[in-house]
Amino acid sequence: TIPQFLAPDGRLIVGLDANQDEDSLSRAYDTQAVSDFILNIFHRIHRDLALEQFDPNAFTYKFEWVPSDYCVKHKAISTKNQLFKLDNTPIILDEGEEFHIMSSFKYPYEFFQSMAIQAGLVPLDYFIDNRQRMAIHVFKVKA
Repeated sequence: TIPQFLAPDGRLIVGLDANQDEDSLSRAYDTQAVSDFILNIFHRIHRDLALEQFDPNAFTYKFEWVPSDYCVKHKAISTKNQLFKLDNTPIILDEGEEFHIMSSFKYPYEFFQSMAIQAGLVPLDYFIDNRQRMAIHVFKVKA
């Protein structure tokens, strides 16, 4: 747990993206640069595992905001059917199949503080910008 890594009089400072605005998140994450970054994993898989019959270009990026989880889900969707072998095991990918590649969590400051308290930390202070998008928290270990 986090408290065991802090000295008894230590402080933990955490900065996080607390943005809950879907339009803003979409402008930040639903971009060609993020798409290229996420889809690069299929090129790495193809290169590093030397897969035959695997098309790393047969995927498209999908941005998804799930406000109930405070989560931006970065997904890849297969754009065609594929059949290839991985270590002599046949793998079938169907067109339209979704892969959840990565999550970007955007916790509101109150929610993040409640998680920190559950982890054994004591909130000392927090700072949040005027648009409620970026937060910095200061914690100490519970005595």
